[in-house]
Amino acid sequence: MVVRLKTDKIGLKKPVNVHANLTNVDKADEMMIALLSLNAAMEEADQSTGSEDSMNQTLVMLKKERDFVQKSLKFLQDVLKLSDKQLAVVKDHIDFKILGEYLSYVCNRIKGVPEAAYEKEQAKAGPKGRSASSDGQ
Repeated sequence: MVVRLKTDKIGLKKPVNVHANLTNVDKADEMMIALLSLNAAMEEADQSTGSEDSMNQTLVMLKKERDFVQKSLKFLQDVLKLSDKQLAVVKDHIDFKILGEYLSYVCNRIKGVPEAAYEKEQAKAGPKGRSASSDGQ
């Protein structure tokens, strides 16, 4: 099965077709595990702020975030078959939040979630997330 993925959110103009084969599903699963693990580590770090080793925790979290971003970009380049030039456009266009949202989109679509169902689910969850995150921006 071939899945058509929108790419405008990451700064590219043309949609990309991706094979939803076991290889790509496995890569998507690995990416979602990494995303959820990072979220769990961030929540844990937030709960333990104020401790003596907060500098060390900050350093550890920065390293985890950087590793995650590198792994995510490699995943996107591999699965979407992006050239180095296209990857440079993506890097210059997105931030950490958009990266997480787009990874979720790609992984869900590869795993068989239809575009309409994904958009409907995002519309339900969207207003909560937008109001909370837009306060600081």
